[in-house]
Amino acid sequence: MQYLRKRNTALMKDLLKDFPDPKPATTTVATLLKRMDDKGFIDYKLYGKSREYFPLVKKTDYFSKHVNGLIKNFFDSSASQFVW
Repeated sequence: MQYLRKRNTALMKDLLKDFPDPKPATTTVATLLKRMDDKGFIDYKLYGKSREYFPLVKKTDYFSKHVNGLIKNFFDSSASQFVW
């Protein structure tokens, strides 16, 4: 998400260029983008067979959803257990 947010919009090839070596496999990045799309964090426009991705949520909202998911999944929805 951070690489997409830096560019605001990006094709897959652009995102892959931004990763440091050793670069992840294209399929790994595609899977992450699909998951973020399924969760409503990003969307894309089709240009032929290429997709131009762009974020839909603000950075603070994205972080908040991740922390809340972490608390729900690993701390039985208890914020106090997360903090403690």
